[in-house]
Amino acid sequence: MPIEDTRVERYMSREVETISPDVNLFDVANLFLKSKRRRFPVVEEDRIIGIVSQKDVLRTALMLKGFSWKHK
Repeated sequence: MPIEDTRVERYMSREVETISPDVNLFDVANLFLKSKRRRFPVVEEDRIIGIVSQKDVLRTALMLKGFSWKHK
């Protein structure tokens, strides 16, 4: 493959699922389970303002839980 054919637009996803910044954390966790995606762009007023990953959601859920499930 010639190196000039390696532009990102040739390989990028065009149909991207996005979420709003005001979506509940646990609703996003459910979206991750249903879609099998690892990340969602966060969009507000047609602008990408961030990205949320499965790891972000898991980390935050554990912090909210207060790690009370751990043995002492």
